[in-house]
Amino acid sequence: MIVALVATTAGCSDDDPPAPPAASAPVATPPMPAYDPPTRFSPTGTALGEGRPGDVLLHGTTAFVPGDAQTTVVDVASGNRLSVLTPKQSPITSNPAAAGHRPVLIDLSGRPAVIVPYAVEIPASGTVVARQAVELLVIDATDGRLTKTVTVDAKPAEGDFSLVARDYVRLVGGRGSVVVLGIGKQVTVAVDVSTGSTLWRDNDFDASTLLGDTVVGLTAPDSGYRRSINGLAMLDGAKRWSALSVANAELAAGGPSFIVAVGQQNDGERFYTLIKKDGTLVNRTKGDYGAGLRCSYDEAAVTVCAIGNSQPLFALDSTTGDDLWQLPATGRRAPRMTVAWHGAVYGTVNNAAVVLDARTGTDKEVSPGVAPVAVTTHGGLAANPSDSAALAFHPALG
Repeated sequence: MIVALVATTAGCSDDDPPAPPAASAPVATPPMPAYDPPTRFSPTGTALGEGRPGDVLLHGTTAFVPGDAQTTVVDVASGNRLSVLTPKQSPITSNPAAAGHRPVLIDLSGRPAVIVPYAVEIPASGTVVARQAVELLVIDATDGRLTKTVTVDAKPAEGDFSLVARDYVRLVGGRGSVVVLGIGKQVTVAVDVSTGSTLWRDNDFDASTLLGDTVVGLTAPDSGYRRSINGLAMLDGAKRWSALSVANAELAAGGPSFIVAVGQQNDGERFYTLIKKDGTLVNRTKGDYGAGLRCSYDEAAVTVCAIGNSQPLFALDSTTGDDLWQLPATGRRAPRMTVAWHGAVYGTVNNAAVVLDARTGTDKEVSPGVAPVAVTTHGGLAANPSDSAALAFHPALG
């Protein structure tokens, strides 16, 4: 190993050996082009490894790729792995198809942080039996370092994570240093990751999304399998409002002003409505609304939703909730949306990628290269068509 020494001229003589040549400075990675929003992408991309497309978080030129047992942080500009992070305890991977690790980005004391949840098994010790828990990886979003982990003990009410038919641990959202967790079938926990303390726990509430500082979700079903849509205070879990009692309800985040809901009324008819921050209902209508509600807020001014794969695609003003457009329309087909971002809607029509204008629904780009599931100004994340677990970041070309 050669160690370069920097010396002053004092004390040197003609007999001193010549100084070794200076090491070459590392070549800086050139900045990636940025487009807001991007509408064309390189057909080839930077391999990020395997994971569920919906679990990957993009932040600038950094991708956070959670897998079943570890989270990989990749600089998409260079393709370099910044870190590979694992929980301290053994992750539960006995049912990988049901195991999601979707991260959330929060502002932790003025610095962005990415939180990734894992269901883990804590081994027996002495007289204490083995138990299950949730371990949160707290990652510095600027450099990919693991800054800490937070362990949230499970309770008997959570049951066996590995037998739950949906994501047995899921992050609903975060605000400040507080994140809201869904555990098992019907448990919600709020955790302050800066202190590691559990703020509150509700064993009969299935959280769906955050609307400001209100946690919106569904209560446990009653004897008639009906559930109430309630809003709870994020910091203490106190009930702020109860919107309505429904069956077969689905909720989706609609942006900063409302959530979107579909469900079944007392008379058996299906309905659609928006629920505002104070729990009031707007734009409530009856109709033949199927199952499979999906919405994507473009983080600007528009929320785009679809209900099932064969249902119409429609857009709403994310402040007022007003209808903007709907497809299919005369002479036009409805794409299958992958994501909306900064005024653009990305998706496919007959497996061909397309980009729409989020405000008008008109075609913005008919040959974008790929249909990303996550987007930044620098590019988009897409899965390999022949292997949905193989993920790649495709740089933006325009």
